[in-house]
This record gives sequence, structure tokens and C-alpha cells, in this order.
Amino acid sequence: MRKLILFFFMLLLAGCEPRALIQSPVTTRHEDSSTAAGQWEEISRMPTARSEMPVAVVDGKFYVPGGFLGLSTLEAYDPATNVWETLASLPQGRHHTMAAGHNGKVYVFGGAQETSWLPTNTTWIYDPIADSWSEKTPMPETRMSGAALALGDFLYVVGGVGGTDALLRYDPSVDRWDALATLPQHREHLAAVVFENELWAIGGRQSRGTLTSIDIYDPEIDAWRAGPPMLEARSGHGAAVVNGKIIAIGGEVLDRQPWQVLATAEIYDPVTGWTILPDLPVGLHGLPVTAANGNVYTLGGSDRAGAIENQGRVLVFEGIRD
Repeated sequence: MRKLILFFFMLLLAGCEPRALIQSPVTTRHEDSSTAAGQWEEISRMPTARSEMPVAVVDGKFYVPGGFLGLSTLEAYDPATNVWETLASLPQGRHHTMAAGHNGKVYVFGGAQETSWLPTNTTWIYDPIADSWSEKTPMPETRMSGAALALGDFLYVVGGVGGTDALLRYDPSVDRWDALATLPQHREHLAAVVFENELWAIGGRQSRGTLTSIDIYDPEIDAWRAGPPMLEARSGHGAAVVNGKIIAIGGEVLDRQPWQVLATAEIYDPVTGWTILPDLPVGLHGLPVTAANGNVYTLGGSDRAGAIENQGRVLVFEGIRD
């Protein structure tokens, strides 16, 4: 019995469930045509189809480290040329890591070990010029299934499991970590963005279920406040900022039956609030999302709720209005 309980706990924690145990219908809905003029288009496939991994943007390229079915893999995508390249492998295989780009480097934090599923506290830095990795001072606690962001001179790790709910800040100039204000509520498998010089922790899940809520961190006063909730509860989703708006895309819902993978997307405008975007062509979760040149990109992800079924799709949406 203990082994069975541990098994289901690990599955819920990681969002990885065998197909035979679940059903996962795709949730879609019709968009409000007043919010966007375009549609999603598949433009590429990843060389290594993966899910439950982050993306970090450096000098216009998208760096994708680790993840299910590509644990040690680092690949970079250039949206200007629509070309992928394979780079130096991670020091160890990881999934559910957190990553961000800062001053020409890729920072990868924590994540789950390849075989034990235990969260880690490592700080790895990838140098694109040298195509090599280095290791710095570890985080003060272990984390996986959170999010990493760069703002100003610092990098931040928000949410996740394995430690506390404190916001962690890393200063690369002195290789030092600090624990800051605690999230008002626990979040893992969340998305996060920098918006108007603040950190937005968007959705995710906890023991009470999947979240629509948002917490906003003001670095000037080291304090959180509640933000405008999404229209739909999401975990394992992605988010990005484009043209002064926040986009939240895909995800999964595991706290109701049958489990669901989401094809829906929504957009936040500070003036009008959240409205609906066109659906993805397929429901996806465990997917990194980013933006470049006014376009929104999704990279890989799994198309079955709680399962590892990766097709490596690269989708782009070009219709976000200013």
C-alpha cells in the first residue's frame, strides 16, 4: 500500500500518468474575434520531442534544456531562420527545471533528478559562445516544477515543490542567493512572466486544485498582491508577454474527472482584462511558451493529460494586436 500511495503521489507531483489510468479529452472553446486577428500555425518540429521543460531566450534564440524524453538535451531554436541546433548536454539529466536568459547566458535551476524524482537545488549556467556549462552556488533549497525569471540585475525562482514558498533571488554578480517574500498561496506547475517591472505568478496547482488566481510581486517593496484571475484554471501551462499583453496557453486539469488537457488560450490587456484567444490546434501541457518580434511560440509539450506523449510541435501565433 505504501508503494502504491508513493506511486500516485509521484504521478500527481510530476504530471506524469500512464495512459491506461486516465482519459484526457481536449478542452476547447470559441474565441472572441475582437481580441486577435490570427490563428495558430505549426512551423517546425523539435529535433527531440519533449515536455516538462523550460525555455530561456538569449540574443533572440530559444534555448530548451532537459525535459521528459530528452533529459540531458539542450537544443536552441532561431525564430528568424526556423532552424534548430543541438548543443552541449546538461551536466545531468533533469526534468521540471526552471530556466531564464540573462546577460548572454542561460541559467538553469533545480528540477527533478532523472531516476529518483527528487527535487534538486543546482545552479547551472550555459555559455552559448563557449558551448559549455558551469556550476555556481546552489539554491538555498530544492525546487522543481516552478518558474524562473530575469528582472534587472537579478534572477528569480518562484513557486514549485521541494522547499518553501519563498521567492528566491539570485545575484549573478556575486553568486549569491536570498530568500524574499513568501507566495500568498502555494503554486506548482505554474507559469510566470515579467510584466510592467513586476513578477506575475500565474495559475498552477496545489492540494486544493487547479488555480485561476494570480499573485504579483513588487520588487521595490518585497511584497505580493493579488492579480486579476484568469478565465480558466490552468496548470502545466505556458505564458508570455507580447505587445504589452500577457498570453496564457494550454495546460492540464487533474483535480476533476476525466482529466483534461487544454487547447484554450487567453490574453490579458491592462485595459480590458482577460479575453479569449483562438484555440491551439491540439491540447498541450508541460510546454514552454515565449515570444519574439510580436509573435507567440509554443515549443513541444505533451498532448495527453498527465501523460508523456510528445510530438515536438512548434506553434506560432502572429495575430496579437497592439
